[in-house]
Amino acid sequence: MKAAARSSPVPEGALPVRLDASTLDAGSPASVAAQIPHADTRPAGSVVVVGPIATRKRGALGRLIGDAHVKVPRAARCTALLARGYVGIAAEGDDVWGVVPASPPA
Repeated sequence: MKAAARSSPVPEGALPVRLDASTLDAGSPASVAAQIPHADTRPAGSVVVVGPIATRKRGALGRLIGDAHVKVPRAARCTALLARGYVGIAAEGDDVWGVVPASPPA
C-alpha cells in the first residue's frame, strides 16, 4: 500500500524568512524578531514563515565544509512573530508562521 503524500499546512505564497546565525542569539525572541520584517511593512493578509534553522556563512572555507547551522527554538520564533505584529500564529512540524492583520493593532 502506498502512503498518501502529505501537503504542507503552511499557506501558499508565504514569505520565507531566512535567519542569519552570525549575530543571532537563537534562544532570544528579541534577537529573532530583529530579523523578521515588521507586519506593518507587509500587505494585509500576507503570511511570513520562519524555519527552524539559522545559517552562519563561513566564507571561502565554508564552500568546502559547508555552512554552520543553528537550531532556533519554536517558542522563540513564535514569540518573535507576535512581537513583530503578526496574528494567527501557528506551527506544525518545524515551521512557524504568522499572518499580517487586516488593520494595525490599536
